[in-house]
Amino acid sequence: MARWSLHPAIPTQAQVVLLPTAFGIHTQGPSAILRAGGEINGFEPLLETDVDDLAIGQISPVVDEPPFGMCEKVVSQRLKRQQWPVLLPSVMSASWGGIRAAWKQYPDLAVVHLGAHAQMLPSSEQIQAEEDPGFSSAAWIEQVVKYQIPVVHVGLRSTTQPGWKWLREENHPVFWAAQDWDPADVIEAVPQQPIFLALDVSVLDPALVPTVPYPEPGGVAWPLLLRTCRALFNSRMVVGVSLGGLSVTSGTRQAARPVARILNWLLACHSLSL
Repeated sequence: MARWSLHPAIPTQAQVVLLPTAFGIHTQGPSAILRAGGEINGFEPLLETDVDDLAIGQISPVVDEPPFGMCEKVVSQRLKRQQWPVLLPSVMSASWGGIRAAWKQYPDLAVVHLGAHAQMLPSSEQIQAEEDPGFSSAAWIEQVVKYQIPVVHVGLRSTTQPGWKWLREENHPVFWAAQDWDPADVIEAVPQQPIFLALDVSVLDPALVPTVPYPEPGGVAWPLLLRTCRALFNSRMVVGVSLGGLSVTSGTRQAARPVARILNWLLACHSLSL
């Protein structure tokens, strides 16, 4: 079973550090992902890579709230120690804290956002996190845009009409889940600069991961998601990752297993990029 789950390295001695966060009503999602790692193998046969060869540590869950300054702090600490940060947020808007930390160390940062929802709304339509922790300020990507950080969206299936217009006005590359594209198309759209990967598990079809706040049918196929992530690591410097979007329901334990598999795949991709 994956060592990063059952026998994590001491954080100060780790090459990679898993950073679970807690906020709102979905605080058990990151813990479920970490526990699910004990049910999978660390070896990735398609990549011929054993993640157990990496020194991967964990920290205790970070309790945070908007604007997610604690997430920024812990990611910044790991980057300064030359450790690869993997944020496991209970709500995806906490990714903004990690992105800020990466942007301050890599001013030419770009973001690749994989998810079902655009996460961009005009200010008049924004939902406050305390009103809806599942969506958690549905416009967190807008904060990224305000810092003039380029964003590429992959797997979108839902947005408001104003949000759709905004995406077009901001000239965001969007790879809709319903359209035909391959990883090479995504790579061509991503700037030649360091990237932060924000992966919301809603990018997948809810038949595979049903316990997300707002499930949308017709997600990105599992093999295509893995190939896209691999292509990103092959072609760009991935300085950090945020992986989350899992809700807490009676089905969370079962849904956490494929998310743990995604995490293991990302760790394997990172290992091959060293």
